[in-house]
Amino acid sequence: MAPSESVPLSNLSIRRPWLALLALALLLGLAFQGARGLWEPDEGRYTNVALQMIHSGDYISLRRNEEALHFTKPPVTYWAIAGSVDAFGRTEWAVRLPMALAFALTVLLVYDMGRRLVPAKPWLPALIYATCPLAVGAASVVTTDTMLAFTEALALACYVRARFSSDGDGSIAGSGGSRWWLDAMWTAFGLAFLTKGPPALLPLVAIVAFEVWQRRGLQLLRPIGLLGFAVVGFAWFWVVIRRHPGLLDYFLGHEVYARIATDKLRRFPEWYGPFLVYIPTLVLGSLPWLLVTWQARRRGESASVWPRADDGLRFLWLWLALPLLVFSLARSRLPLYLLPLFAPLALLLARAIAPMRWTSLGWKLLGGWVLFLLALKLASAHFPSDKDGRVFASRLTPMLPAHPDELLFVEDTARNGLNLYLDTNIERLSFKPQPKMLSDSSYDQTVAEELAEDDLGRVFIMKREVEQYFLDAVKEDGETAVLLGVIDDRQGRRARERVVYTLSGDFPDLAGRKPVEESALP
Repeated sequence: MAPSESVPLSNLSIRRPWLALLALALLLGLAFQGARGLWEPDEGRYTNVALQMIHSGDYISLRRNEEALHFTKPPVTYWAIAGSVDAFGRTEWAVRLPMALAFALTVLLVYDMGRRLVPAKPWLPALIYATCPLAVGAASVVTTDTMLAFTEALALACYVRARFSSDGDGSIAGSGGSRWWLDAMWTAFGLAFLTKGPPALLPLVAIVAFEVWQRRGLQLLRPIGLLGFAVVGFAWFWVVIRRHPGLLDYFLGHEVYARIATDKLRRFPEWYGPFLVYIPTLVLGSLPWLLVTWQARRRGESASVWPRADDGLRFLWLWLALPLLVFSLARSRLPLYLLPLFAPLALLLARAIAPMRWTSLGWKLLGGWVLFLLALKLASAHFPSDKDGRVFASRLTPMLPAHPDELLFVEDTARNGLNLYLDTNIERLSFKPQPKMLSDSSYDQTVAEELAEDDLGRVFIMKREVEQYFLDAVKEDGETAVLLGVIDDRQGRRARERVVYTLSGDFPDLAGRKPVEESALP
């Protein structure tokens, strides 16, 4: 912060810092949440699975459509989206609301931990977390990572209450009156496990290491807490594994082994992947606070954050470093995997800059940074993208003769987010039979299998280069194709034309429409 008149927090008329932090988090989380359409593939996929819950009434088995299971993530995020849409309607704002609320609650939990681990300025860690670009950006998209960050922070906040003194000096608390917080911690870890599976338990590695350091490791194994963890974390898995034979092999093989030990998912599996993904994420995602820490160190206003004799610092470094090491060793790497680690990072940065004087200019610069984050959110709503589901729906809808029962993407990536806009089933078709997994298969069925079904209201969408193969398949099956139109996903110099077809007889209103015998495009 630039030299100027020192302005203590009390002079800003903030008697209850948590209220100000909550207001800031809600502003950053909720602003412009409905200003843009769903981005494919992730936002569309998560939203579609939640809408399938509402449509079918089945909140246990996760599905992309009526025929395809989708168990890539446990159900907490889908449940939250389905509940929000049920309460507030089929809008992008309602779909993203759970992420914004999870972000705001995480800010409050970081504040609660700051009261014990950053006694000089307990509000500062929460302020840092609330204004980190990665945290704000993640709260603005449909993802499981923001929900995971909240559930992990809940578990760690319970642990901090159990183990660290309420005097706020970073020292270990006595055992009296704190054991129930360990039970709450285990139950919260069960909720985290139900949000994203095994990655949710990585902070437990840090907790166990710290407990061993303190020579009190076995005290963690409380029967009530472990029972809460088992019931909350594993009950759903037990039900779906019994309901769908083979699902356990899928969970262990595809969702655990393939992500950790193979390059099957093609998410920066190279040895240099951590340097390419995680270092930029930590640096850019925590701006401007790394720069503030650097400036404070130059001016001699920062505190040491090396864990020499401070139990709180030791624990925070274990919480940050051990999960980061595991993420680096695993061969599936994405920036948002690190989002839950921004809680310990915010606490460490707050410890470093707590001695720094806050000035009136510093508060003005912080206000400018908040406006910058809001401007970025607004700008993203107008960013041209061929993955915007709302734009695609606006181009497709005028071509449709009536409400479609199925949107069938032929040899193309399915735009699952169209379910939000058109309230219809989304499927992916292939010309040739493909190997199918129990969950998350590349294709739902072949074109021939779909044509053999006695369905109505079908709309086929495909890239122009496979159009003639589709027309040949339709003719071979004895059906007649009807061209509805062409969607041009032009972005700058890139043009991606998709043709839209239905079959004669699928829509009664098409009785007078001329059928297509050969490709209608030049």
